[in-house]
Amino acid sequence: MTGWQALDEFGFDHALADTAGTALVMFGQPACGACRGWYRQLPQWLGDGAVRLFYVDVARAQALANRFELFQLPDFVLYRHGEFHCRFAAPFQAKAVQAALAAALLAPAEEEP
Repeated sequence: MTGWQALDEFGFDHALADTAGTALVMFGQPACGACRGWYRQLPQWLGDGAVRLFYVDVARAQALANRFELFQLPDFVLYRHGEFHCRFAAPFQAKAVQAALAAALLAPAEEEP
């Protein structure tokens, strides 16, 4: 899991609360082809270390899928300084992801679903 830290419902809140800076959480599952693509590419696209990457396998953490009202996979949420910041979405391209991340971080924080 290069670049990724796995989370489940038991350690989710604690791990993110203890994460300084920016954290991007990906909700996915191994059988999802799009999830596998994002899982491979994001560490390269965000490889400067400024963003910590977390992965939740929703097949094993269904409580988190329900909590975040996931509709499709992959889905992403962004945390700043241990607090929920927003849902995150971007086209599957390095520059688009970087631009969307920069814009999301400039926007005010939203309420967690």
